[in-house]
Amino acid sequence: MCKQRGSRLQDGTLHDEAHARWTRRQFLRGVALAGTAATLGLGGTRVSVAEPTGLMHRLAALGGDRILVMIQLSGGNDGLNTVVPLGNDLYRQARPSLGIRDQSAIRLADGIGLHPSLSSWERLYQDGRMGIVQNVGYAEPELSHFMSTDVWLSGRNAADFDSTGWTGRFLEHMHPDVPATLPDHPLAMQIGASTPLLFQGNEAHYGVTFPDPSMLDRLTSGGSIHNEEDVPDTSYGEEIAFARSVANAAFVHAGAIRDAYDTARNEASYPGNTLARDLAIVARLIRGGLGAQIYHVTLGGFDTHASQSGSHATLLARLGGAVSAFINDLTADGHMDRVCAVTFSEFGRRIRENGSSGTDHGTAAPMFVFGNHLTGGTTGNMPDLAHLDAAGNLVASTDFRSVYGSIMKDWFSLPEGQVDTLFGGAWPNLALFSGSVATHTGRALALPIHLRVESVYPNPLRTSGRVVLHLQQAGPVSCTLVDALGRTVGRFGPERILQVGRHEIILERPGHLAAGSYLLRVTHAGESAATPLVLK
Repeated sequence: MCKQRGSRLQDGTLHDEAHARWTRRQFLRGVALAGTAATLGLGGTRVSVAEPTGLMHRLAALGGDRILVMIQLSGGNDGLNTVVPLGNDLYRQARPSLGIRDQSAIRLADGIGLHPSLSSWERLYQDGRMGIVQNVGYAEPELSHFMSTDVWLSGRNAADFDSTGWTGRFLEHMHPDVPATLPDHPLAMQIGASTPLLFQGNEAHYGVTFPDPSMLDRLTSGGSIHNEEDVPDTSYGEEIAFARSVANAAFVHAGAIRDAYDTARNEASYPGNTLARDLAIVARLIRGGLGAQIYHVTLGGFDTHASQSGSHATLLARLGGAVSAFINDLTADGHMDRVCAVTFSEFGRRIRENGSSGTDHGTAAPMFVFGNHLTGGTTGNMPDLAHLDAAGNLVASTDFRSVYGSIMKDWFSLPEGQVDTLFGGAWPNLALFSGSVATHTGRALALPIHLRVESVYPNPLRTSGRVVLHLQQAGPVSCTLVDALGRTVGRFGPERILQVGRHEIILERPGHLAAGSYLLRVTHAGESAATPLVLK
C-alpha cells in the first residue's frame, strides 16, 4: 500500500502531489484550449458542428465554391524592378546599377516589361490569365513594415486602426452563425504563415493556421498535430501529454483537412522552395474539396536594403515558378476555373538606389491577379516618376481596396454597398474580371441594404445636379466626393435627416475641385453607396 504524502493546510484540506498535479492539469487544459481557440475561431464559445448540407447550401448561394488565394510578398517588394518602365530615362537615372535594362526585361506591351526572373509569367499574361494592377498603395502611406502590413491586412487606414482583418469581416457576415455553430470545415486557411489579423472578425477568428507545414504533415500522416506519446516518463510528462491530447481533440476541423489532403494529389511538378511547397498544399486541399474560401501564403525576404540585384532576382524566380506550377496544377483538371489568386506587399521601394546597392522603403507597387476569368492586361496608370511626394516617393494612383473590393464584388458577388461597408469607404471598382463572371448573387446571405442610389443627373456635372436615392429606414444622410485613393475631397452640403422613401438631393459642385473623374459617395445607416461622377 502506497504511503500518502502531503500535509494539511490550516483549513484541514489535504495538499498532496495528486492535488498539485490536478491543479497544474486544469491550468494546462485552459492554456491548450485557449491557444487552440485563437487558431480555430472558437473564441471561448461553446460550439457545435453544422451539417455539411447546410454549409454547401450557403456556398451555392455565395456563387458555388469560388476561392481566393492571397500571396503575400513580405518585406516590401520593389515594384519598379518587378514591372519595369521600359524606355524611361528617369528610371535609368535613379538606378544606374540596379535598373533592369530594356533588352533584359520581358516586354509585355509598350513601355511595360517584366523582370527576367518572371519569364514563366509571360505566357500567362499573353493568354489573359494574369492581370497587372499598376501603382497600387494608399493615401498617407506608412513606411513601417508593421504598420503598413496592418493597413493591408485590416483594410483600414493607419489612423483608423481596426483590430479586425478585412477577410475576417467578410467571412463574419457571410457566416453569421459562426462561432456558435461551426461548419464542418475551415472557412479560411494560412499555410506557412501566421498573420492572425487577416482572418480576425469582431466575434471570432475565422481561419485555421499552420505556421509550420510540418504540423499539417503530422495531422495528415498520424491523425493529430501533437505527439502524445513522445514525452518524459514523469508527472510533468503526463501533463504535457494531457495538454497535447486536449489540443488534438479541440482541433475540430482536423478530420476535414486530413480527408481533403488524403483524397487528392498534385498534378504538376513544383520547384524546391517554401512558397512552392505551400502552394502545392493549397492546390491539394482545393482538389480534395476542403471547402475553404480563402487561403493565405507568404514569401518573405523582400526587404532589399542591400545587394538587391541577386537576392531580388532569386525571390522573383521563386515567386514565378511557384505560381506557375500552382496554376498548371489546378488547370490539369479544371479546378483553376474556380480560383482567383492575388499578390500583395506592404509597400514598394524608393525610386533611387541607395549606397548599399539596394533600395529603401517606398510606397506604391504593382499587384498581380491570376485566374481563368480575367480581362487580363494592365489596369491603372504606370508610376509617374516625374511627380513624387514630399519625401521623393511614388504617389499611388490606385488604392489597394479597389483591388480587394473588385474581387469581393465581381468574384464573390458581394453587393457594392456592402463592399463599401466592408472597407469603411468607397473606392472605384476595377474591371479585373470578364463580364460573365459575376452572374450569380449571394445577396440573401448579405446584410440588409437600407440605402439605394437610383441615379445621378446630369453626369458629367458642370454646376449643379441631383442624386435620387431610396431609404429603407430614417436617419442621417451625407453626400461626399471621393478621389481614386478613397480620399474625401468635397462635400455636397451638410448632413441631413431624411425619412423612409424616395428622395432627391441637390448637388452643388464644389468650386475648388478640378475637372476629372470622382465617386459620389452617399452614406446612411452605416452603409455607403458609390457611383461614378465626372466633373466638367
